[in-house]
Amino acid sequence: MSRRKGERPVALELDRYGEDHPVAQMIADGDNWFQAWTAQTATPLTTLAKRTGIPRKRLLTIERGDRISQAELDALARAWCVSSGDLERSIGEQVQIIP
Repeated sequence: MSRRKGERPVALELDRYGEDHPVAQMIADGDNWFQAWTAQTATPLTTLAKRTGIPRKRLLTIERGDRISQAELDALARAWCVSSGDLERSIGEQVQIIP
């Protein structure tokens, strides 16, 4: 990423998850939590793999419902600009989170 001289990076705000959040609506409509977040943030898997350091194959297994480690959850939260706690709340009972 390049910037022009004197240009400052844009500060990103954390997305707040709640009952009225679009991801919550997608999950309520039957979408998988991973697919809902990916669709909401419009993040292709290759980009997500680069931002998180999680291999694309592993992202595909997470998408299919495999358990997820706390480190992977934290990396996904950073990539999607959401707090780890909010991301964990959105997952709910769908997936086992390993400490």
